[in-house]
Amino acid sequence: MKYTKFILIFLLSLFMTGCVSYSDLNELGIIDMVAIDKIDNEYVVSINMLLPNENDLENKKIYTSKNSSLNECLNDLYLSTTKKISFSHLELLILTPNLVKNDYDEIINLFLNRVDSRNTFNTVIVDTPAQIFNYKSKDINDLININSEQEGTVTIKQFDQIIKDILELGISYIPRIKIEEEIKIEGYQSIYYQNKLLSQEESIGYNFISNKITKLLFTVDEIGFITDQSLTNIKVDNNKITINIDTTYQITSNNNSIKNDSKIAKKYKDEIKRYINYYLDKNPHNYFYNLIKKHNYKYYNNNIRNINLEFDIKITATKIDNSNIKGGMFNE
Repeated sequence: MKYTKFILIFLLSLFMTGCVSYSDLNELGIIDMVAIDKIDNEYVVSINMLLPNENDLENKKIYTSKNSSLNECLNDLYLSTTKKISFSHLELLILTPNLVKNDYDEIINLFLNRVDSRNTFNTVIVDTPAQIFNYKSKDINDLININSEQEGTVTIKQFDQIIKDILELGISYIPRIKIEEEIKIEGYQSIYYQNKLLSQEESIGYNFISNKITKLLFTVDEIGFITDQSLTNIKVDNNKITINIDTTYQITSNNNSIKNDSKIAKKYKDEIKRYINYYLDKNPHNYFYNLIKKHNYKYYNNNIRNINLEFDIKITATKIDNSNIKGGMFNE
């Protein structure tokens, strides 16, 4: 372990003092946030460039360009900043509802073809991208992480996962935020196959289906529930989609008039089914058509025009007794 650290320090010292001069580093513009919009059939690209100095380590400057292509926008930004733009430290990509399928193709090509992009940066959608630069990328990413861990409405979506979604399922879902007096998470925005803001209920249903629930709080008939763990497995058999969910839960507040554990468990499972059915009823099933295509291409190819999807939702719910856990009981 010590030997590995020594090698890393040695290589870093060579990099800093030999191959790359101070002048080279000074000419490099480190970008932590990029916003891409489409207005009047032209791209609008804004970058948040970090320019720390000895007096202000958090010094930054925002540059914006409008042009017919993304590459032309970047060329304009290079001329404006007089620095070489680097996406190697990109933390957040901001997109808008104005973008359509062809725009996403160009955005994906842009980042895949750049040698300085790692494609693991987080991605959000916002109506007013200019306002988001009033915040740090860490503020936005932390907000989504906290929501995922406490409310279960959305989860972090990295750019490489968006590419995978589009290639495999023809649709992807990105957290959408609204900025007014404060930042608010609205739900998921679907992209590529459709362009729609999902309600919070639809977003939670999608999270259950896509195995992204880490924690969820809700109340049914004065009974408070918290989902502690959830594991989803989807089986595809021709046109039949079976959604198996294995979940554990705690009761956070109780309705004393309901003392039967089986009735309480049923209310918990029915509420999860409601979330999932809300998503299934409100959204086109392109997500599942492509699952059939992925797992059973022959059936999909022979029946593409008249596939009638059938859904079977099976939920196994195990109650966790938290009565002996200090601080484990609380009222919503």
